[in-house]
Amino acid sequence: MKSFRATYRRYRTLWVSLLACAAFLALAVYGWGVRWQDLANTLWVAALLLIGLILSAAVLGFVLFRVRRWRERRHQR
Repeated sequence: MKSFRATYRRYRTLWVSLLACAAFLALAVYGWGVRWQDLANTLWVAALLLIGLILSAAVLGFVLFRVRRWRERRHQR
């Protein structure tokens, strides 16, 4: 069983990065006057772009898989 200290050390960079990101977004809202709605819209656009990238990579991977199977079958004949 891992101790809390070992687990904390393993994920420390992740939590520090998330905290820094949250602080930056809070500074943007508080210090620079960015509206929460603008942040939410930007989050949605980023999420949609990420989903599009993941889907296109999945389709490309599937196409490459099918082409490889097709070529293997053609060479076996």
